[in-house]
Amino acid sequence: MSGSTPSAPPPSASGLAAWLDDLLYAMIFLTRIPLPAGNAARTQPLATAMRTFPVAGALIGGLGGLAFLLAATLGAPHALAGALAIAATVAITGALHEDGFADVCDGFGGGYERERKMEIMRDSLLGTYGATGLVLSLLIRVVAVGTLAPLDALAAMIAAGALGRGLIPVSMTLNFSARSDGVAASSGYPTEGSTWAAVLLGLLIALVALGPGQGFLAFFVALAGVAGLAALAKRHIGGYTGDVLGCGAQTVDILVLVLVAMLRAPS
Repeated sequence: MSGSTPSAPPPSASGLAAWLDDLLYAMIFLTRIPLPAGNAARTQPLATAMRTFPVAGALIGGLGGLAFLLAATLGAPHALAGALAIAATVAITGALHEDGFADVCDGFGGGYERERKMEIMRDSLLGTYGATGLVLSLLIRVVAVGTLAPLDALAAMIAAGALGRGLIPVSMTLNFSARSDGVAASSGYPTEGSTWAAVLLGLLIALVALGPGQGFLAFFVALAGVAGLAALAKRHIGGYTGDVLGCGAQTVDILVLVLVAMLRAPS
């Protein structure tokens, strides 16, 4: 999870207006869509807006799914439509979480000591582990989405987007920040209420998109992925960084898309 947080302190809102402000703030941070800052540009830490991350993630995934639908409607093979769908999400987010995924692969795979791992993750250069991980991440998601019917691909991408971003606060509550600086540290720490709101919203979106059975299964698979990465990050660097959080979102994307492909792809 990397990027720049908006600034400039307007007055805070309450109720539905506060939720909409949070969603706008989340979209500004998580995407490259040009949006007016409005009340989303404020002095409160990003953690206060994390309760809306599942909605922002669902919108990102939904746009990718719509790219699949459009391509398939125009006659593109599903494999090509899957590639265009993933490409759309990468363009929308500016490869935000792909960057974190690659950095974690490089740091955890290429460093021997904590300090060296952290140094590698901060380095802008892409190493062998990062390049390999990034290629495999893109390939697995493209293949998984490309095996699905258009409406199933749309549902899968919405659920994956919602759970991937919605469980970021959970990743933070399972660990301590491994750095005193950086985007993750400056984002603040999500409150218990924000974390639960994000979890429940992510679960609700997954249930609506995939149905009760597959929605719950996707949720628990996503939780297992987040918990596993949190344990791995604690062992390697003693906590989370923005890259680790982005890697977690990407990992959940992969797990949910693969799960839905296994359950819904024609045999």
